Amino acid sequence: MAFKEKTIIGFKRKVSAAIVVAFMAAPAVPCAFHGYEPKPTFVERLINADTVVLARPGAATPFRFDVTKQMRGNVPEVTLPFLVDSTTRRLMRLKPQAHVLFARDAETEVWHRLAFVDAAFDLVLRDIWSALPDWQDDSSMRATYFSKLLHHPDRRLRELALRELDLVAYGTLRALNLDIDATALRSPLDVITEMDLRAIRILLMGFASPSADLSAFLKDRITTGVAHDSDMLGAYALSLIALEGQGGLRWLAETHLSSPLNTYNTHSAMVQALAMHFETGDVVLREAIEETLTARVLFDPDFAYVVSLQFSAIAANAGLEVPESDLDEDPSLDALKAIEGSKLIPMQK
Repeated sequence: MAFKEKTIIGFKRKVSAAIVVAFMAAPAVPCAFHGYEPKPTFVERLINADTVVLARPGAATPFRFDVTKQMRGNVPEVTLPFLVDSTTRRLMRLKPQAHVLFARDAETEVWHRLAFVDAAFDLVLRDIWSALPDWQDDSSMRATYFSKLLHHPDRRLRELALRELDLVAYGTLRALNLDIDATALRSPLDVITEMDLRAIRILLMGFASPSADLSAFLKDRITTGVAHDSDMLGAYALSLIALEGQGGLRWLAETHLSSPLNTYNTHSAMVQALAMHFETGDVVLREAIEETLTARVLFDPDFAYVVSLQFSAIAANAGLEVPESDLDEDPSLDALKAIEGSKLIPMQK
């Protein structure tokens, strides 16, 4: 069904309820484009563990793990609820100095197998372990460390870095001095077993060196996403604007934002991308986004509701007081108020 075909009264109720939920949302992060809650990362598992151990197959019981070192905790007898699979046994024979890292969640007391620790992984594990106390209160320091692993030769460490950066606030990502290989990020985008890493890979492309090829790729994916109501549309739109700035914003507005055939989800994804750049961008980009949206909310009440929703959400996330939406108020005025209120969000350096 086309966006314009929705009834205003029903749409009002849906959006008003959604705004209440949006006020409870977390800050703008890449995983906002997943549509589901990501699993705890490697670092989160370590932070939340009361017991952390290294283990190897037992000498007397090769199908069971014996603890060789307790890194945290003081449990006299640790019994790990895992069997040694054939792949692990083969790797242990090839790398006799390697171990498997396990952590027990302090709250649930559930054990988790975290990693196969060989020489390459051990170097990173030592860095992580020594930095854990600081990382609990400094997400920027943590993000900076993992950004350096994005193009590590070991695939496990590249994936580890992507999962950590997936939870970083978008403003923090923008502030990092990232060295991005867009080609390396593009190649696994459609690998079925790595679908949960699509959003962060797409967003990181926006911080690559500008190129005609990358711009064309992002625009093609946006056009396809609009046609098929893709769940990654917002991520591609966010990345294009990060890459091209006002040029990307202008292309998005002129090519797709004003289409009367857009679904609610399509409009919402694109406006969410604009709201995140409004929240984290510089003053010039903020002004361009405001001008782009103001010109459209005055003539499209359905679009105005989407703008009101997204901009009320970023204002609430910034700790600003958000006026309650009045269903009898002109939707365009409601949207303009939301944009104006979002200007109080402090500019990020």
